[in-house]
Amino acid sequence: MRTRKRMSSLLLAFVATVAFTSVAGCSSSSNGEQITVQDGSPALTAAFAHLLEEKGTARLGDIITSSGAQIGPWDRMYSFNSPNTSDELNRALGTDGAKWTGLHTHSESTTQVFVHDGKVVFAYDDRDRGPIVKRLTYATPDSIVSPKSAVTKGIGGEHTIWYLEIQGSS
Repeated sequence: MRTRKRMSSLLLAFVATVAFTSVAGCSSSSNGEQITVQDGSPALTAAFAHLLEEKGTARLGDIITSSGAQIGPWDRMYSFNSPNTSDELNRALGTDGAKWTGLHTHSESTTQVFVHDGKVVFAYDDRDRGPIVKRLTYATPDSIVSPKSAVTKGIGGEHTIWYLEIQGSS
């Protein structure tokens, strides 16, 4: 049961990986600007869940566009394991002095950040730990999202869990 719940959480998280609700609330990330981390987007969550359910592969940009999420133009997506501080995000993104609100302090989420020309255009807390950028720094609209599996051991034996992985850029 626990593995099934974890698998559901991973599925939703990977589906929500790129879940965003609206661009409102996120502004450019220059000194002193406010960046609000939104909650996930049901539209993006559903788009990623469908891809995972179908065990399909797609371009990240196509998934976001087809979801109907209102992000606006973006050229990079970053994933940060929570909890994060404003200083940590600013250092990683080069957004010195930006004030981040809505950052979650629990470790069971990922902060997904979309950037266009070096400015944050959307950020959200992905509590379901959706699709993640693996082993690389960031993803682009052309990055490939594909299903991956892992075998976990738990009560009742081994279980296979599925998740989405985004092949990012270095």
